[in-house]
Amino acid sequence: MRPSLPAHGPRGLSLIEIMIAMVILTVVLLGMGRYMVDFSRTVRKSESRTVAVNLAAQRLSEIRASPNYSGLETTFATTEPSITGFPGYTRSTIITRVGGPRPTFTNDYKMATVTVTGPGLTTPVKKTIVVAAP
Repeated sequence: MRPSLPAHGPRGLSLIEIMIAMVILTVVLLGMGRYMVDFSRTVRKSESRTVAVNLAAQRLSEIRASPNYSGLETTFATTEPSITGFPGYTRSTIITRVGGPRPTFTNDYKMATVTVTGPGLTTPVKKTIVVAAP
Protein backbone atom coordinates (compact mmCIF):
# COMPACT_ATOMS: atom_id res chain seq x y z
CA MET A 1 0.00 0.00 0.00
CA ARG A 2 1.24 3.42 -0.88
CA PRO A 3 1.41 6.23 1.70
CA SER A 4 -1.02 8.95 0.93
CA LEU A 5 -0.05 12.61 0.72
CA PRO A 6 -1.73 15.10 2.98
CA ALA A 7 -4.57 16.80 1.17
CA HIS A 8 -3.67 20.35 2.16
CA GLY A 9 0.02 20.04 3.21
CA PRO A 10 2.73 22.58 2.35
CA ARG A 11 4.18 22.33 -1.13
CA GLY A 12 7.19 24.35 -2.39
CA LEU A 13 8.45 27.59 -0.90
CA SER A 14 6.38 30.44 0.40
CA LEU A 15 6.89 34.02 -0.67
CA ILE A 16 8.35 34.89 2.75
CA GLU A 17 10.98 32.15 2.47
CA ILE A 18 11.98 33.36 -0.99
CA MET A 19 12.26 36.97 0.24
CA ILE A 20 14.47 35.91 3.18
CA ALA A 21 16.71 33.91 0.84
CA MET A 22 17.00 36.93 -1.49
CA VAL A 23 17.96 39.22 1.41
CA ILE A 24 20.64 36.79 2.60
CA LEU A 25 21.99 36.42 -0.94
CA THR A 26 22.05 40.22 -1.41
CA VAL A 27 23.97 40.75 1.85
CA VAL A 28 26.52 38.10 0.88
CA LEU A 29 27.02 39.55 -2.62
CA LEU A 30 27.42 43.10 -1.29
CA GLY A 31 30.00 41.85 1.20
CA MET A 32 31.90 40.08 -1.57
CA GLY A 33 31.83 43.24 -3.71
CA ARG A 34 33.25 45.32 -0.86
CA TYR A 35 35.96 42.72 -0.30
CA MET A 36 36.94 42.81 -3.98
CA VAL A 37 37.22 46.62 -3.95
CA ASP A 38 39.44 46.55 -0.84
CA PHE A 39 41.50 43.70 -2.27
CA SER A 40 42.17 45.49 -5.57
CA ARG A 41 43.13 48.70 -3.72
CA THR A 42 45.59 46.75 -1.56
CA VAL A 43 47.10 45.06 -4.64
CA ARG A 44 47.65 48.45 -6.33
CA LYS A 45 49.35 49.85 -3.21
CA SER A 46 51.52 46.75 -2.98
CA GLU A 47 52.55 47.04 -6.63
CA SER A 48 53.50 50.72 -6.16
CA ARG A 49 55.55 49.88 -3.08
CA THR A 50 57.31 47.02 -4.88
CA VAL A 51 58.29 49.32 -7.76
CA ALA A 52 59.60 51.92 -5.30
CA VAL A 53 61.64 49.33 -3.36
CA ASN A 54 63.14 48.01 -6.61
CA LEU A 55 64.06 51.53 -7.78
CA ALA A 56 65.80 52.23 -4.46
CA ALA A 57 67.61 48.88 -4.54
CA GLN A 58 68.73 49.52 -8.13
CA ARG A 59 70.32 52.84 -7.16
CA LEU A 60 72.02 51.30 -4.11
CA SER A 61 73.43 48.50 -6.28
CA GLU A 62 74.88 51.10 -8.66
CA ILE A 63 76.50 52.89 -5.71
CA ARG A 64 77.97 49.66 -4.33
CA ALA A 65 79.37 48.72 -7.74
CA SER A 66 81.00 52.10 -8.33
CA PRO A 67 84.80 51.89 -8.27
CA ASN A 68 85.11 55.64 -7.66
CA TYR A 69 84.72 56.05 -3.87
CA SER A 70 85.90 59.66 -3.84
CA GLY A 71 83.39 60.64 -6.55
CA LEU A 72 80.25 59.00 -5.15
CA GLU A 73 78.73 62.37 -4.21
CA THR A 74 79.22 63.96 -7.62
CA THR A 75 78.07 60.84 -9.49
CA PHE A 76 75.02 59.79 -7.49
CA ALA A 77 73.86 62.56 -5.10
CA THR A 78 70.91 63.95 -7.04
CA THR A 79 67.14 64.09 -7.28
CA GLU A 80 65.54 62.48 -10.30
CA PRO A 81 62.15 64.17 -10.83
CA SER A 82 61.19 61.53 -13.39
CA ILE A 83 62.45 58.01 -13.98
CA THR A 84 62.24 56.55 -17.48
CA GLY A 85 59.62 53.82 -17.63
CA PHE A 86 58.14 54.71 -14.24
CA PRO A 87 55.89 57.75 -14.61
CA GLY A 88 55.11 59.58 -11.39
CA TYR A 89 58.05 58.20 -9.42
CA THR A 90 60.87 60.40 -8.08
CA ARG A 91 64.16 59.23 -6.60
CA SER A 92 66.43 61.25 -4.34
CA THR A 93 69.94 60.13 -3.36
CA ILE A 94 71.90 61.68 -0.49
CA ILE A 95 75.48 60.66 0.28
CA THR A 96 77.03 61.72 3.58
CA ARG A 97 80.67 61.21 4.51
CA VAL A 98 81.42 60.13 8.05
CA GLY A 99 84.91 60.76 9.35
CA GLY A 100 87.59 61.59 6.87
CA PRO A 101 90.77 60.36 5.20
CA ARG A 102 93.31 58.37 7.16
CA PRO A 103 95.61 58.74 9.10
CA THR A 104 93.92 61.84 10.55
CA PHE A 105 90.56 60.10 11.08
CA THR A 106 89.99 56.54 12.29
CA ASN A 107 86.59 56.34 10.56
CA ASP A 108 86.15 56.86 6.86
CA TYR A 109 82.92 55.70 5.28
CA LYS A 110 79.93 57.10 3.42
CA MET A 111 76.25 56.60 4.05
CA ALA A 112 74.05 56.52 0.96
CA THR A 113 70.31 57.08 1.47
CA VAL A 114 67.83 56.67 -1.39
CA THR A 115 64.26 57.92 -1.03
CA VAL A 116 61.61 57.03 -3.62
CA THR A 117 58.12 58.52 -3.85
CA GLY A 118 55.44 57.53 -6.30
CA PRO A 119 51.75 57.29 -7.07
CA GLY A 120 49.78 55.27 -4.57
CA LEU A 121 52.46 55.46 -1.86
CA THR A 122 51.31 56.93 1.44
CA THR A 123 54.87 57.10 2.75
CA PRO A 124 58.10 57.25 0.71
CA VAL A 125 60.39 54.23 0.53
CA LYS A 126 63.76 54.95 2.14
CA LYS A 127 66.82 52.68 2.08
CA THR A 128 70.32 53.33 3.43
CA ILE A 129 73.65 51.54 2.99
CA VAL A 130 77.17 52.15 4.28
CA VAL A 131 80.04 52.20 1.80
CA ALA A 132 83.50 51.78 3.31
CA ALA A 133 86.61 53.49 2.03
CA PRO A 134 88.90 51.22 0.04
